[in-house]
Amino acid sequence: MSIGFSLIMFLCIVPTMIICYIQVYPKNWRGKKLVFGVKNRKEFTEGETAEKVEEIVKKYSRAALWITIASCVISLALLFLRGLTVQMAIWTGFVLLAIVGINVPYAIGNKEMKALKRSLGIQGEAGVTYIDLTSAGAIHALKPVSVWIPTLVALLPVIAAILLDLKVLQLSTSWVFGTFLVTAVTGSFWLVGILVLVLGFVMDSLKNEVISTDSTTNANYNRAKKKNMADMFVLSCWVNAIFTICCLLSFLYLYNDFLVMIALAAYMALLLVGVAVYVMREKRIEARYEKEMVLLEDDDDYWILGMLYYNPKDHRLNVAKRVGVGGTINMAHSVGKVFMVFSGLALVAMVVCIVWLGMLETTPMQLRVEDGKLICHQIWDEYVIPIEEVQHYSFCETLSDLKLARMSGVGMETIQKGNYIVDGQSGCKVFLNRAADCYIKIETAGKTYYVNASTREETWNAFDALAKAGKKISKKNICVFVASML
Repeated sequence: MSIGFSLIMFLCIVPTMIICYIQVYPKNWRGKKLVFGVKNRKEFTEGETAEKVEEIVKKYSRAALWITIASCVISLALLFLRGLTVQMAIWTGFVLLAIVGINVPYAIGNKEMKALKRSLGIQGEAGVTYIDLTSAGAIHALKPVSVWIPTLVALLPVIAAILLDLKVLQLSTSWVFGTFLVTAVTGSFWLVGILVLVLGFVMDSLKNEVISTDSTTNANYNRAKKKNMADMFVLSCWVNAIFTICCLLSFLYLYNDFLVMIALAAYMALLLVGVAVYVMREKRIEARYEKEMVLLEDDDDYWILGMLYYNPKDHRLNVAKRVGVGGTINMAHSVGKVFMVFSGLALVAMVVCIVWLGMLETTPMQLRVEDGKLICHQIWDEYVIPIEEVQHYSFCETLSDLKLARMSGVGMETIQKGNYIVDGQSGCKVFLNRAADCYIKIETAGKTYYVNASTREETWNAFDALAKAGKKISKKNICVFVASML
């Protein structure tokens, strides 16, 4: 599981860094609309100014290249990490650092380009918007049927999983069916497809760009860009649909944790291939129309560091990015402000979650008998089982024989706690550290518990204490019964 996690992260971050470098730091700046997020002008291509721009571009492109190379080398080294929590913590920190790092040269370059623009006495045209009245509305290239079909196809395995979990269909005797695990997995990927579909329609509705005084040129340019983006979203929807079907088939016929990780890696790789194709086609479109780009909105001052859009005068929520793929949020918009607050809270929550997982993995799991109760403790008392309610208990040697399906609670590689379906029986309480490779099965009138401590020795000691406490309670109950008879 942990190896698979590192592999997926590696296959995500390395292509992303390479694509980001190619997209953000082009070699031929003279033919581009923007130079580090600043509108490219005729003044930038003349005399000493051109040499200064060339120097800025080379300096920060070189810095970005070294950051990209370093990120790829570090990603390769991180493949050898062990321990899921350690991996999650280090990979999360590294990914955030890499994403920020690859954009730092761009941000500094943007600052220097704005300073150069001011030194030349160039006044911005903030607030000036070009509108082509011939095609004032957005040009659309995304056909609804092209994304609705794969989304509906992806819904079929979800419906099949629900029917299998409800035992309406009997296509497999696997213990996982009936636990709604398959429904949760396929449903999650279907929801990803819905998200892709919504993003596709949002991006397809972005305002047309005006690059020329010729309406036909503007229409063709926007149509080509929208078609390129639409193709990427259609591909993503189909990849998601095919993977959802594969998930169902794997549970039916060939379920294996390692194969699942390989499939996830292939899924991410295909999506990244789609993004890479989009970027290459985008570059060809820009190159094709670079000579016609004579009208470009000069809203440099509304782009913080050339990446973050903040324009109180613009009532749009979504705008096309100045760098990278797709669109971005107008942070001056009321919804944009809420989105930024939510993003900050999500980042804090992610850090808290990783810290919490680290505490779970490093805090020992304990069993103790105290005051006629068996207490399962980690961080706090998880379960308190009155021994007088215990109807049967046994010490089991091999933990790996249990078939566990988590309904709620913790499901880590080494620790499993919460409500589980165990060997097809629902309503079980689990408190297990897999490193101990043994457990105590405890049955009460209403629940079945599967518990252990961090080691085999501690688990056996808890079982012995439970047995001794059980004998004392039995003697006490006999005395109470005799006294009541007299």
